[in-house]
Amino acid sequence: MIQVIIVDDEPLIRDGLRRLIDWGKFGMEVGAAFPNGAVALEYISREHVDLAIVDIKMPIMDGIRLMQECQAGNHPCRFIVLSGYSDFEYVKQAARLGIENYLLKPVDSQELSQTLLQVMRKIDAQQEQQDIVEEGIRILCNNVLYRLLLGEITYEELWERKEYLNISLEEGSYQVAILKLLPKNAGDGAGVKRSLAQIIRFLEEKSGSIPVTDYSGRMLFLLFCGGMSDKKAMQADLENIIRYISATSPFHVLASVGLPAAGIEQVHDSYTSALSLINAADQSCRHSVYWAEEKAVSEAALFPHIEFDQLILLNEKLAYKNEAEIRRIVGDMLHGNRAIPLNGLQTLAFLVVSKIYSYMKAYGTVSDVDMVHVEQRLNEAYSLSDYDSIRIWVSQIIDFLFFLEKNKGQGGTANIKIILEYLHENYNRGINLKTIAEVFHINVLYLGRILKLETGRSFTDYINHLRIEEACNLLRNTDFSARQISERVGYNNDKYFNTQFKKYVGITPHEYYRKHRKEKEL
Repeated sequence: MIQVIIVDDEPLIRDGLRRLIDWGKFGMEVGAAFPNGAVALEYISREHVDLAIVDIKMPIMDGIRLMQECQAGNHPCRFIVLSGYSDFEYVKQAARLGIENYLLKPVDSQELSQTLLQVMRKIDAQQEQQDIVEEGIRILCNNVLYRLLLGEITYEELWERKEYLNISLEEGSYQVAILKLLPKNAGDGAGVKRSLAQIIRFLEEKSGSIPVTDYSGRMLFLLFCGGMSDKKAMQADLENIIRYISATSPFHVLASVGLPAAGIEQVHDSYTSALSLINAADQSCRHSVYWAEEKAVSEAALFPHIEFDQLILLNEKLAYKNEAEIRRIVGDMLHGNRAIPLNGLQTLAFLVVSKIYSYMKAYGTVSDVDMVHVEQRLNEAYSLSDYDSIRIWVSQIIDFLFFLEKNKGQGGTANIKIILEYLHENYNRGINLKTIAEVFHINVLYLGRILKLETGRSFTDYINHLRIEEACNLLRNTDFSARQISERVGYNNDKYFNTQFKKYVGITPHEYYRKHRKEKEL
C-alpha cells in the first residue's frame, strides 16, 4: 500500500480529508496526521512515507520548510500542497521544490481524487521501473555466481563484479548445496518455472546462504559462505527448506552438500562433488540430505543421469515431432550432466542422438540414403573434446534430422540436385557454405559432406571449378579484360582470380586468351 500522511494545523481539515476519500481505492492508506511540519518530519525520518498532503502555512514548521528538510535529509516523499487564495507566493516556492499539485481550500473531492490517481500511477510506474532494474541486477548477480560454481570465472573477475552487484561473499570457507526438484506427478514438470520464483524469494529472505539458479529450473544451488561450517546448522537449514518446498509446491526435493571449499578457487570442486552426489542419489529417499563428506561418490556418478520425466517428455515430443521442445529437453539433459567426465558426456550425446535418429527412421519417411549419412556421424560423439563441442554437435544432428523431415518425399538425391542447380545459377555471387546452408535450412557440416559425396569435390573446389570454367568460356568468346571477367564470375580480387585460374588451368588468363586467339586465327 502507498503510505500517506496529512499535515495541517486545522483538526477539521485533517479529519475531513481522512473521511472525504476512499483511500483503498487508490491503493493508499493514511498512516498518520500531524498539526505541523516539525512532528511530521520526525515521523518521516523514521517511517516510510510515499505521499504527504501538507498545508502551506502552519505554526512551528510550515509546508515549505518541511519539503526543504525532506530533500536535505534524502527522504523521497511526494507532496500535495493545500493553500488559500492569498498564499500564491508560497505555492511558487513549493512548485520549485517539486509538488504533485496544489489544491485550494476548501478541497474539492473530485480534484483531490484525480490528483491521487495521477500519484498512484506515477508511484506504480516508478516501482515497475525499479523492479526491472532490480531484476536485471539479480540476473547479472545470478549469472556471475553460476559461473563461479561452474569454474568459468576468475578470482579477479569475481571481485571486480562483486562490488557493483553487491554480492556478499565473506572471506572464509564455502560449501555448495544442491536442491533437485522432483515433480510429485509426471504432469507437473511444466510448473517448475512457475513455482521457482516463489521458492527463490523464500531462499533470498534466509541468511547464511546465497541462492543460485540454472537455466533449466530443475536445480537450485545454495552457496554457504563466510565460515559456515556447522554441519548441524546446515542440516537443519536444508531440512527446513525441503519441508517448505514440499508443502508449498508440487515438488519433492532431494538435497546434496559438496565437499567444503577452503577458498573461492575451490567452490567449483564443491559444486562438482555435490552434483555427482545428487545425480547418483536414490530418488525414493525424498527429504534426505546427502553429504559428500560421508559418502564416496559411486561409479554411477561418473555416468550420465537422465530423469524419468525427461524420458517421458522426450518420447511425447518425438511422437508429435515438436522440434523446439525436443531441443529444450535435450539441452536440459546435457546441461544437467555437464560436470561428469568427458567420456560420460560423449556417451550421453551418442545415446540421445541415437534415440532421436531411431525414432525418426522408424516413424518418418526419410530415405535410407540420407539416414546412412546420420549413421556415419554417430561415432563422431566420441571424438569431441569438451561440453560446448558436444552441445553443438548434438544441435547439428537435430538440425539435419528435422531438415530431412521437412523435406521428406524428395529424397537425398533430389535434395542435392536442387542444391547443385542453385550453385550453378549463383556461383558468381558472394556465396559460401554457410549462406547456402541457411538458404536450404540444412546443417553446414552435413552440406559439405553431401556435396563431397555427390561431386567428389569440396564446396570451395566445386565453386572455383564452376567459376574458372565460365572464365575460360568468356576468354574464348569475348573481349572482356581479365579484371572484368574476374568480377563477372564472382572473384572480387583479380590477383586471386589469376592464382586460381593458373591452379586449375595451368596457365594465366592472359596466356589462355592468347593461345585461343591464335587457334581461331589459324
